[in-house]
Amino acid sequence: YDSSKTFSQNVELTDPIISRFDILCVVKDVVDPVTDEMLAKFVVDSHFRSQPKGANLDDKAFSESQEEAQASARSDDSKILSQELLRKYLTYAKLNVFPRFHEKDMAKLTKVYADLRKESSRGQGVPIAVRHIESMIRMSEAHARMHLRQHVTEEDVDMAIRVLLESFISTQKFGVQKALRKSFRQYITFKKDYDGLLLVLLRELVNNAVRFEEILSGSTSGLTHVDVKMADLQAKAEEYEITNLEAFFSSSEFRAHYELDEQRRVIRHRLVYDDKP
Repeated sequence: YDSSKTFSQNVELTDPIISRFDILCVVKDVVDPVTDEMLAKFVVDSHFRSQPKGANLDDKAFSESQEEAQASARSDDSKILSQELLRKYLTYAKLNVFPRFHEKDMAKLTKVYADLRKESSRGQGVPIAVRHIESMIRMSEAHARMHLRQHVTEEDVDMAIRVLLESFISTQKFGVQKALRKSFRQYITFKKDYDGLLLVLLRELVNNAVRFEEILSGSTSGLTHVDVKMADLQAKAEEYEITNLEAFFSSSEFRAHYELDEQRRVIRHRLVYDDKP
């Protein structure tokens, strides 16, 4: 996929055919150490969860030791639904939940549609048609149904708008995408748990600091801690459109491994070395 070309030039499909799709996802293999580490952790954790509980005693003992090592990094297993419960949940949602829209939410979708039409008329991405406002309605209702809500909320509408915008922006040339993200930033950014991403970013800064100290002194054997500037983490976070770090600094995940010195504006990480026999 060549980002310097239009979406139509990449896929060689006509506008009438492209307009028949509700959502278009441009999937590119972009090297990003942060997201790559998060993806690798997800795949490894999923692999451990899906392993059979021991075919023989040796395998079982090994599996148990691995599970104990991974216990602290895993999410609460009580939040994972069994397949049987998931089937019942889906059946109940389809038969009993029929979300309805509020007038103010329809007005919001109408405004976003008008703005998208305006941008698509002068851009070189996919054309925006009436079916796309219908797509946002269907996605809003589906998101509400997934949460077993009989009324579509602002959260459901924002999710649908965000998905359609990401679809539209991803089909633009690389040079146009940044300007569009800035124009539609109020719709793209949303409240979610960024703690996992921030921990990865902070760990990367800590590792860089440790390597720097090793280059300077030739060894890290006597190093008890490293300090990372809050400004460095803030700069990294802003690349992912995260502007407020207060909630992260108050989280249990941060306090378990780091200390915040607001006066010096640094984050301290104490190094723990394994005792050698």
